[in-house]
Amino acid sequence: MDISGRAVQAQTTPTAAQQTAPNPSAQQGAYTLRVNSRLVVLDVVVTDQQGHIVNNLTKDDFKVYEDKIPQTIRSFEQTRPKPPSEILPIHSTAELDRLEPNAPVSIIVLDEITTKFMDEAFTRYSLKKYLATQGDTLLQPTMLVAVNLEHFMVLRDYTTSKAEILNAVAHHLQENPWKSEGGSFKDEQYDAAFSSLIEVAQATAGHPGHKNILWIGKGIPAIDPTTLIPDAAESLKAMIAQCTNMLRDSRVTLYTIDPAGVPTEDPPQDEDGFITEDPFGGDVDFNELAMTTGGKAFFGRNDIDAGIDAGVQAGNNFYTLSYAPTGDASDTKVFRNIQVRLKDPSLTATTRSGYYGITAPVVPAADAKGRSSDRFLFDLTVAADSLMVYDGVPFTIVRDAAQADSFSIHIEPKYVDWEAGDSEKLTAEVALLAESFDRKGKSLKHVAKVLTAESPAQSSSGSQPAGLTLHITIPTQSPAARLRFVVRMNRSGKLGADNFFLVDKKNLNDPSTGLNPTSRK
Repeated sequence: MDISGRAVQAQTTPTAAQQTAPNPSAQQGAYTLRVNSRLVVLDVVVTDQQGHIVNNLTKDDFKVYEDKIPQTIRSFEQTRPKPPSEILPIHSTAELDRLEPNAPVSIIVLDEITTKFMDEAFTRYSLKKYLATQGDTLLQPTMLVAVNLEHFMVLRDYTTSKAEILNAVAHHLQENPWKSEGGSFKDEQYDAAFSSLIEVAQATAGHPGHKNILWIGKGIPAIDPTTLIPDAAESLKAMIAQCTNMLRDSRVTLYTIDPAGVPTEDPPQDEDGFITEDPFGGDVDFNELAMTTGGKAFFGRNDIDAGIDAGVQAGNNFYTLSYAPTGDASDTKVFRNIQVRLKDPSLTATTRSGYYGITAPVVPAADAKGRSSDRFLFDLTVAADSLMVYDGVPFTIVRDAAQADSFSIHIEPKYVDWEAGDSEKLTAEVALLAESFDRKGKSLKHVAKVLTAESPAQSSSGSQPAGLTLHITIPTQSPAARLRFVVRMNRSGKLGADNFFLVDKKNLNDPSTGLNPTSRK
C-alpha cells in the first residue's frame, strides 16, 4: 500500500495546559468492542429456513465454538428495532454520540472504484427505490458515503431523515467513466477499498453501537496471492489481517451488494460441518471479507433495494454475546475460526467467521531518531483528507474571538490517554494537525505538532485528571474555505477529526464533498 505522507515532523513541545475542570459524569468509560483480556464479542443474526429473522431466543438456545472447541457464553442480550415513535431525530455524528450512543447504524457506500459507470447509475436508482419504501424517519441513523480512486466522500453525515439522504443522492457528482471503466488500476483499487474500510473502522471507533456497512458495487477484483512477489503477498496478508481485526474491534459488519457479481464459494468444512481453514488462504475476495465480518454477499440480482433492506434489517435485529476463548493462545498469527450453532437445527446463526490472533502494537509517532513513523503519517493523512467525523477522540473547536487564526481544541477527560509517569504526575502524548483548504479542495497550509501534556495523578479524595485544551494557529484568510482538525492519542492510536467551515458548505466545489454546489443552491 503506497500512501504518500505529509512532511509531519514529530516533536516534543512544552507541556500543554489543562484548562478544563473535571467532569464527574464524564469519568465513566464508554463500552468498546475489543478482544481485551481474551474476550470476544459477537453480534449474531438468526434466520429461519425461509430467511426470516428470528427474535426472542435465549442464551440457552446458542452454542459457540472457536476452532471446534465449545466456549462458555459470558454475556447475552438482544437488540430489536425501536418503534417509529421512539426514534430520536439524528442529524450528525455529534448528535448520534450524545443522544443515541449505543444505537445500531448503517453506512451506505456507493462504490465508484471498480463499478462501471452504467452500474453506478443503476445503484443510485436502486437506493432511491429502497428509500421510497421507508417512512420519513429511517429505522436507524444512516450515513451516505461515496468512494472512488481519489476520494472518500461523506455525502451525508448520520441522519434519520429520508429526505436528507435523498437530497444527497440527487446532488452527488457521479464518478467519471474513464476512471470507473479502466482495468489497469488494480493496485490503486485495492488501496482505495481497504483504506476506505480502515477509515470507517477508525472513524467510528468511538461509537460503541453496531455498524453495518452496505457496500454497493464491485468492491475489489479477486486476486491470487501466489501470483504476487513474496513481499507483496506478505503485505497483502498483513493488510487483510489488520482490516479484519479493525472491523471487529469497531463492531462493523460488511454487506456487499453487486448486481454484476458472481457467487463466492463457501470455505471447505470437515465432516462435522466446521470450517477449519483461513478464509483468505486462497484467493483474496471482497465478498469473502464480508462473510468473515458476519455479513453477506448479494450478487447477480437486479433487486439491489432488497439487498439494502436485508442488510438494514439484520443491523436492527441481532443478539450480542461474548466469551473468553479457552483454546491455545500461543499462536498469534493463525486465523481463529468461530461458529455459532443453535439448539433448533432448522435455524441459522450468522456472525463473523473468526479473527486473527495477532494484536498489532500501537505504532509510536516517531522512531528512535525522531522521524515520523509510517503508521503515524498514514493515520494523519487519511483523517485529514476526509470530511468524515472521527469520534474515537471527540473534541470541540473554539475560534478565538480576538485572533481569527487561533483555535482551541478541547478534549474531555475520559478521552485522554493518561499514563502514570511518577507518583505525582500523569502524562499524555497527543498529535494535533490543522489543515486549510480552498473552495475547490486544494490544500493550502498544514500545521502539525506532538504535545506532551501533564496532569496531577488521581488523589486520595477521588479527583480525576482534567481534560485537555490544545491551541493551534493556522491562516484563515481567503482563499481558505474550510479547516480540518485531527487529534491522535499516541499511546492508544485513537483518532479524532472534525471540520470547521469558514464559508457556507453549500458553496464549496470540493471533491471531498462529492456534491455539486450549483444544484444545491
